[in-house]
Amino acid sequence: MYYPRMTGGKLVDEGQMVGTKEHLSSKHRMVTVHGPIEWETNSCDTMLVLDAINSGPIKLVVTSPGGAVDAAFLMYDTIKTLRSPLYTLGRYCASAAVIYLAAGQKGQRYLLPHSKVMMHLVSGQVQGDAKAMEIHMNETKKYQNQMVEILRECGVKKTAKEILKDIDREFWLDAKEAISYGLADKIMDAATMREWLPSTSIPEKPFEATFEAKVTDLKPIIGFDPYAEMPAAKEKAPPKKVKKV
Repeated sequence: MYYPRMTGGKLVDEGQMVGTKEHLSSKHRMVTVHGPIEWETNSCDTMLVLDAINSGPIKLVVTSPGGAVDAAFLMYDTIKTLRSPLYTLGRYCASAAVIYLAAGQKGQRYLLPHSKVMMHLVSGQVQGDAKAMEIHMNETKKYQNQMVEILRECGVKKTAKEILKDIDREFWLDAKEAISYGLADKIMDAATMREWLPSTSIPEKPFEATFEAKVTDLKPIIGFDPYAEMPAAKEKAPPKKVKKV
């Protein structure tokens, strides 16, 4: 879905219409993370840009089954550099994506009524000889301990040993259980969502993507009624005859 945009009081052409993500970030300071966490830094970069513009709240909406732990740590470190408060909404947060949810400002970490949260031990695959496998195992333990410490920094009121015991296998939590565990603070409701997404100046009747809209619909934009009778053009005076000598 695309949204029409005004530039200099004029409606831009179809090629300049903005997508959903651009609309949410530019109009509402909202960044979305959807799908597996991989080595893309678009979300981090967008938050840095929004933070540079002003220090208003940034909203991070997460729907992810998890992914690369290093990428999740990169996001966490980026969040810690922001001067803007970060509000988070977890729609589905599993594995490394739990860090995104928990890293939000205390009191502003939300879940939907039927959101799911899942944590487990750091896992991975390795090939090679016994020495390579040993190195990989040591690194996995480091990741594991770092993730547990991050969760405790974010508000989980348990010891590292207790957390490791909980996540020894897939540890599923519903919204209320995740709040009790310290990963979130509140259930998102309609009133709060309206605060996150206040009404904008986009017309109630969206323009068709092909811009085959009625000309009358453009009256508020172009500033005049295109069907109004135009003043008659003044007739040009006939050219003067030049006398030949």
